Amino acid sequence: SRYWNILGLDLKNEPHECSWGGEDPDWQKGATLIGNRMLEGCPNWLAFVEGIASKGTITLNGEENTYFDWWGGGLADAGGDPITFDVENKLVWAPHYYNTGVSPAWYLYASGTQNAEGAREDYVELDDDTLRNNVEKTMDKMFGYLVTSDPNTAMVMGEFAGLYGKDAHPMKTTKRTTDFTIEVMVKAGYAGGYMWSLNPESAYQYNPADTYGTFTEGLLEDDWLTPNKAFVEGMAALDDIKDLKMFPCFEVEVESDAGSE
Repeated sequence: SRYWNILGLDLKNEPHECSWGGEDPDWQKGATLIGNRMLEGCPNWLAFVEGIASKGTITLNGEENTYFDWWGGGLADAGGDPITFDVENKLVWAPHYYNTGVSPAWYLYASGTQNAEGAREDYVELDDDTLRNNVEKTMDKMFGYLVTSDPNTAMVMGEFAGLYGKDAHPMKTTKRTTDFTIEVMVKAGYAGGYMWSLNPESAYQYNPADTYGTFTEGLLEDDWLTPNKAFVEGMAALDDIKDLKMFPCFEVEVESDAGSE
C-alpha cells in the first residue's frame, strides 16, 4: 500500500537463454519463484512475465516454415505448462514483438535472402492483407493464444514497435508491422502495451531490410523535448484498447503542523 503508483514488476527482461518447463535454467520455474516472492511482500502488485526465445514451425499462406521468437516473446509452451502463483489474478503475460528494424524476419516479406549480417537482400515487400495476416498468425503462435486460455490472466505487450516514422522501405514495411501489431492487440483483447521507446537514441540495425547499420528513433525527437509527430500519431491507435482508462488519482491526507491555523 506504500507504493500506490507501482503496477507490479516485470520479473526478468528477455530470459532468452532459458527453457520453459525444461532444462535449467527453467524460466517457468524461475518466474513462479520470483513472482511468489514478490507477492509475499507486495500482494497488491502484478507479476509481468515475459517469454523466452525459442523456435517453432508455422504454416503461413500454405507453406510451413521455422520461425524464431523475438527475445522475450516465446510463450508457446506456457499454455501446456502454465504459471500458478500463490495469489490469484496476479499474472500478466508481457511478451515482446518487434518489427523489421530489429530483424527482417522472413514472414514479414514475400521473398529475400538473409546474408551474414542478418540483412535481407533482394527483399520483396508484402501487400497489406498478407503482412497483416502474417503478423497476426505469428503473434498468436508465439503468445497470443494465451489471451483466451485463462480469463484470470491479462496480456500486455512488454515491448513492441522500434523504428517507425523513419522507415526507409518503399512500402513502409517496418511501420506497417507495428500498425498491424496494434490492430492485433485491439482485436484480440490485449490489455495494452509498452512501445519501444520513449528515448530517441534507441538503436536499430536494419533500415530498410537490405541495409545493415545503426538507425535511431524514439517517441521524442533528438532534443528530448519535441514529440515525434509520426510516432505519436501512430500510437493513437492504442486508444481503442478495451477498457482503457486514465491512471486513477488518489486522495492524500496531509497532516497540518501543530499550532498552525
